[in-house]
Amino acid sequence: MSEPSAKSFLKLLERSGIVADVALKEELGKLSAKAAGRKVSTDELVGHLVDSGLITKWHTDKLLAGKYKGFFLGKYKLLRHLGSGGMSSVYLAQHKISEQYRAIKVLPRKKVSDKSYLDRFYLEGRAAASLNHPNVVRIYDICQEKDTHFMVMEYVKGDDLYNVVTADGAVAFEDAAKYTAQAAIGLEHAHKRELVHRDIKPANLLLTQDKDIKILDLGLALVNQDDSESLTVLYNEKVMGTADYLSPEQAVNSHEVDSRADIYSLGCTLYYLLTGHPPFPKGTLAQRIAMHQSKEPADIRESRPDCPEILVDVCKKMMRKKPEERYQNCHEIQSVLFKMLDDGSLKEGAASKSNTTSSNGSNSSVPAAVLVDEKEDDSIDVGALDFTGSKKPSSAKSDSTKRPSSSVRRKKTKSPPKWVLPALIAFMFVVLVVVLSITSYLIQQ
Repeated sequence: MSEPSAKSFLKLLERSGIVADVALKEELGKLSAKAAGRKVSTDELVGHLVDSGLITKWHTDKLLAGKYKGFFLGKYKLLRHLGSGGMSSVYLAQHKISEQYRAIKVLPRKKVSDKSYLDRFYLEGRAAASLNHPNVVRIYDICQEKDTHFMVMEYVKGDDLYNVVTADGAVAFEDAAKYTAQAAIGLEHAHKRELVHRDIKPANLLLTQDKDIKILDLGLALVNQDDSESLTVLYNEKVMGTADYLSPEQAVNSHEVDSRADIYSLGCTLYYLLTGHPPFPKGTLAQRIAMHQSKEPADIRESRPDCPEILVDVCKKMMRKKPEERYQNCHEIQSVLFKMLDDGSLKEGAASKSNTTSSNGSNSSVPAAVLVDEKEDDSIDVGALDFTGSKKPSSAKSDSTKRPSSSVRRKKTKSPPKWVLPALIAFMFVVLVVVLSITSYLIQQ
């Protein structure tokens, strides 16, 4: 299909209703003055309208393809497509009157004919809409426009943690703890209202421009309220959640999990933030699910040798295979992480002094195991132990006059006097003669 002329494009734009007549005429007047009688091309027209903010690139792609319908849902004008998944498509939208921006999640039309799926969409949508917390993306409304069903959600400027790590690599220790703690705060709010998210993962944690975390997509949430059973059970999905962050018990039965399943998934997310990859990055979907049930992931310090041990331990506890061995609620996670942040133990290099000075005087981060000689040394530096038996962190600056080097200097002992050895030999000779004499006497008797 050939690209429409500038005149045809304007007709499609007018029929779409995207731009108010007054605003369009004003911008066309500016473009006409700029052209000074010259004929304006379609590209120039489109570029000017996009630059002016009247339409978006997504609008122009649709209009240039000859489409002028489908830009509105109820009170909202769709501005662009944000993303799609198996459950829905999400669009950036603007309210016609207030002009506030919202994210619109649209249910696939092929799912509308399934009554149990649609019932679940509304039941769990209403439950999620009851949440009102700074660390949870708000759901403002659940609407229907003819055969289109959609949710109106808070629009968050920023990016999800999956994209953040994909673009920039593993995050700083303090940031990883802060993001995880904020997610735990939002989850605690949901858990207190009998909602289990069931799909916590980096892609569902949005990092705002102010560096705050907001939990996204409660579309898989399990409603555990006594007076209304979640219709996810009636819908009978086999496995709910994402394989790389799925708790062992959730893979067995998605409908009988509790809030500790979210804690496991959040632990896997913390692991991802610290290492740049999920706990089990290789294998088929079935293999990865099986590994979550039976295998321990590689130590975080294989990827981040300088990661503070206390942060590694928190992540490990969140990811225990048995729910009763994990943190039992999100408040516990917040407390331990904020304590670390407050006391400064998560600052880069604060808790792990594995940096060594090379021969040219430069510092290089080397795993502690690399610094050990091939012959193992079983000796313990008593001065580096506290009364609980754990090693004290070593000082950043070494003082050879106060602290011995790794090569222990032994004190020279004085040699014994020269007469000692001959005297010892003579004594042993006398003893031998006496023994032999006594033995000979006894035999003669």
